[in-house]
Amino acid sequence: MKKMKVRFEFIDEDGQTIAEAESERQVPFFQEIEARGFRDAFHDIETAALELTKETRDAAVAEYLSEASKKKRSRSVRQEDSPSKKHM
Repeated sequence: MKKMKVRFEFIDEDGQTIAEAESERQVPFFQEIEARGFRDAFHDIETAALELTKETRDAAVAEYLSEASKKKRSRSVRQEDSPSKKHM
């Protein structure tokens, strides 16, 4: 068995990684594909690819949204702490 690895990254305009996720699974390799038959091995590879993509994408999006939420809260707190111009 060999491994399939999937990686998702959210990268800002400066090239910095904001959020990332990586997952891997074992998949049949050439000899195993020949021994098991193409259709059976292909099913395992396809299933692994679909599951890995969804799992990794969901984790990266959750991390990205969590980071966005932290930044929004941080900005909100800073605005509440700053003196209001209304009282001038």
